[in-house]
Amino acid sequence: MYGSDVLAALGKVNGNGPCAIIVRHAARHPIVDIRRSLEVGLTDEGMNDARRFGSTVGAFSCVRLFHSPALRCQQTAEHMMRGLEGNGASVSITGPERNLCAPYMKDESCLARAAQVGKGFIREWFEGQLDEEWILDTAAAADMVMAPIVERLQEPGGEGRLDIHVSHDWEISLLREELFGLRHEDVGWPPFLDGILFRADGGKIKVMYNSHETSFKMVNGRRSQASMDNP
Repeated sequence: MYGSDVLAALGKVNGNGPCAIIVRHAARHPIVDIRRSLEVGLTDEGMNDARRFGSTVGAFSCVRLFHSPALRCQQTAEHMMRGLEGNGASVSITGPERNLCAPYMKDESCLARAAQVGKGFIREWFEGQLDEEWILDTAAAADMVMAPIVERLQEPGGEGRLDIHVSHDWEISLLREELFGLRHEDVGWPPFLDGILFRADGGKIKVMYNSHETSFKMVNGRRSQASMDNP
């Protein structure tokens, strides 16, 4: 089942929030024109998978869903919410959230380049081969994606709370490599509903992806590099 790894991680947390996950949306229709990609929605399979994902999330007393401006992310959040309705949790949904959909992109030339080279776009980005007028460097981009997630995670009254942030493959690829050193060429492209778990751990944020763990401190929306554990 799509999302089984992040669901297994949530099972280990067993409702001991606050915690947060960022996940790729569920299965979508093909993207024919990357410039109109925000309009692409979920397949029937994707809708069913999102509902099953939501129905599997138990133990938390409060679940807040956030989604990117893309239709497929909105639909994923909505169908997760339907799955969550029978679990006894208080559930809310908020969107669109700009940080969940390439907030680091400065120029649409990025889209043209991505359409040209496909997944190779990520490697060019990490190797600093893209024009700095097009896109932020990967460290700053990762912080921009994570800052609102961490800020919400640290809000008061978080006992038993889970935040689900529905985003995209670029964001999951960015965070996997920036935080854990996991290249998509080595571990594969993020599948639908693949996700990363965040938890407050004392003064740090603990991050888990499958069997990989790291932690960091974030101050004023930026990671303190001195606090980063080695992937």
